[in-house]
Amino acid sequence: MRNKMEVLGNIYVAGIYGIRCKGHDSYLYIGSAIEINDALSRHLYNLKRGLYANTNKAVLQKYYDMGELVFETIKESSDEKVSNMTFEQKESLHEALSVLEEFYIKLYSKSCCNCQKSVTRHSSNHDKFSTYKRRQANTGSNNPHSKYDEKMIAEILWLKSNGYSNKQIEQIYKDKGIKSNYICAIGLTKWIYLEPIKPDYIA
Repeated sequence: MRNKMEVLGNIYVAGIYGIRCKGHDSYLYIGSAIEINDALSRHLYNLKRGLYANTNKAVLQKYYDMGELVFETIKESSDEKVSNMTFEQKESLHEALSVLEEFYIKLYSKSCCNCQKSVTRHSSNHDKFSTYKRRQANTGSNNPHSKYDEKMIAEILWLKSNGYSNKQIEQIYKDKGIKSNYICAIGLTKWIYLEPIKPDYIA
């Protein structure tokens, strides 16, 4: 599917990003990510499929469909590559980003569709799985019950948004028993609000 959203700035960094209409300075949405390109992939995946139409992000869907959206990096927060960071460093970065994100949401509260969002300030812990659960909590949506591991589903979402076919993904996770018809539904009718996570095995 063709991308209708203009992308500005360096997206291969950690930081704060905003989504606005062309020709306007006020942001319709503010977000943060330790890898902004992954956040962009997630938004594009949903926008291309019209999945924001009946959510608090409906305004984004409206202007995306008109080809009027701009996605841009507002603030780069780290010069160090996230891939080189330890888990504890990533947790600290998440915490710092949540503070910055809350600041920018309040700054643009008159125009932001997520101005009512309460940004969770992460605390370090030793359970990596809880990071994924906190990311889900920030979206304001509960996961559907599933026999599949949430981390694996988040990785599959990333693979789908980066051009991997359902059959290719089925082969990658063949030891998990997940089938291509289920993979096809991920991000469309199942696990719609889970954020994609880049798999550790991909450089």
